[in-house]
Amino acid sequence: MGPVDGLEYTNFIRTDSNSPDPFTPIILMTGHTDIRRVITARDTGVNELLAKPISARTLYDRILAVIEKPRPFVRTKLFFGPCRRRLNWEKYFGPEKRHPSGQPPETTNPNLEKVGDLLDPDVDLERILQSL
Repeated sequence: MGPVDGLEYTNFIRTDSNSPDPFTPIILMTGHTDIRRVITARDTGVNELLAKPISARTLYDRILAVIEKPRPFVRTKLFFGPCRRRLNWEKYFGPEKRHPSGQPPETTNPNLEKVGDLLDPDVDLERILQSL
């Protein structure tokens, strides 16, 4: 795609002051499916990701997900886009843990086995895409 790639365009839509609508649903289709690129796409603010080759069914499923199960948008210091949390971990252990107003953040112990599952290169790509 030229003159910019899909991630650069997504970044423009989500963060640029000249963007007509930063809440526009974005379904990124890519042939680059290594775990780092998938995570980068998620962290750039795409709503859904499709790995090529795509089928009509997978495209339909992603469009339906954007329409029927829209994720709330989140704004932090470093991110604006649909909420990235699809996995329901008992305890989130990241640096920007959300907590009820007026309550101090909890100290948590990371569940490294679950994180390791996402980073294992032998894990099924479709399972990773569904978890993001």
